[in-house]
Amino acid sequence: MNPAMIGFSEAPRLSVNFRDHLPSFSNQFITAAIAYDQHFHSLNSSFGLNLTTDFSGSLMNTYYLNGNFAYNLPLGSGMNFKAGFQFGIIQQSLNVENIVFGDMINPNSVTTNFDLPTDEYPLITTSNTKVDLGTGFVLYNEGFYAGASFKHLTQPSFDYTNNNDSDNKLSILSSVHIGKAFYLNDPLFEKDRWSVVPNLLVALQGDYKQINGGAYIGYGYIFGGIWLRHTIKNADALITMIGFKKGVFRVGYSYDFDMGKVASSAGAHEVSLTFDMGNDPSNKRKVRLRNQIDCPNMFR
Repeated sequence: MNPAMIGFSEAPRLSVNFRDHLPSFSNQFITAAIAYDQHFHSLNSSFGLNLTTDFSGSLMNTYYLNGNFAYNLPLGSGMNFKAGFQFGIIQQSLNVENIVFGDMINPNSVTTNFDLPTDEYPLITTSNTKVDLGTGFVLYNEGFYAGASFKHLTQPSFDYTNNNDSDNKLSILSSVHIGKAFYLNDPLFEKDRWSVVPNLLVALQGDYKQINGGAYIGYGYIFGGIWLRHTIKNADALITMIGFKKGVFRVGYSYDFDMGKVASSAGAHEVSLTFDMGNDPSNKRKVRLRNQIDCPNMFR
């Protein structure tokens, strides 16, 4: 979401995500990602690396490889400011044998035959590799965060024909995100603490707009949440999540209930696994001895 939101922990953090979108359709959308990040106190800087693969049906495969850097500036009174930068490569390819143009469909055929010649522009390539840059910032303390990010600053063009279509460029993705934690009981009298974290994400890219609004809810080892994803013109999905965290381990599962015009029961499943060595007792002790805020509570 934001290259500045890395290295909240002064120890290695490894995250793995898998998302299956529209699984009831034969050509579902599959996304998988793996990421590493870590903060180095002596440099006051964080470094990260992430790889994402995106399979759009059986037609298009996209790979994102990003290196991330963030510099942390303490502002006093527990408040911190982080500025982040992202340098990456996008590789995208088409499976030509699965492309069906409209003029290839034979309307006189009893069965579905794609045997007519096409007048579409011939493909000059089936693969594109482009440089991708991004930046972002976040202001945070133990119970609050607010930030913004700007991705695809180079606006790379993925043109597979010779018609120089301006619509093939990847527009800048701008997002603004904010959240604040509220605690519902006193940890001095109760072992576990109830927390509610309302949060909002607004994303803009080209002609597209999206708003995610909702809240995380946590108690002890259990956490969850509910959000509404809206695209301005229509409510797109109701997102629900449940998870478990203990020590350095965290696992979460979410499901999107489709509310769009498709009105299908397809939805989307997503599973995430995180191993954060910053939650190891010895590493947490080091942070406390330096009186340092290493991470907003909602991300621990």
